Amino acid sequence: MKGATAKENVTKIIADAFGSDYVGEFDKKLYVWANDGTERIQVSISLTCPKVYRGVEETGPAELNFEDDEESAAGPSGAFTPADITQEEQDTLAELMAKLGL
Repeated sequence: MKGATAKENVTKIIADAFGSDYVGEFDKKLYVWANDGTERIQVSISLTCPKVYRGVEETGPAELNFEDDEESAAGPSGAFTPADITQEEQDTLAELMAKLGL
């Protein structure tokens, strides 16, 4: 499972950081004791590996950057060129619009 080793490493770091206040892992959540100002309460921590990284510039996986491409999808001049629609596609569209009352 992707991220399993990373989660194990983070769990160890959290357990070490909280020491005796680390309760354990239950139902895929980590539980720790923390001071709430007037009493000790338990805090649960969920670990997930996000699909989109936050707060990283060059250390995360490369993201697509379409603005730096020399030739964009719009073509070398930057002008949009629509695809040619065949007569069969036009007929199908007209038929669908008629059936839908559009």
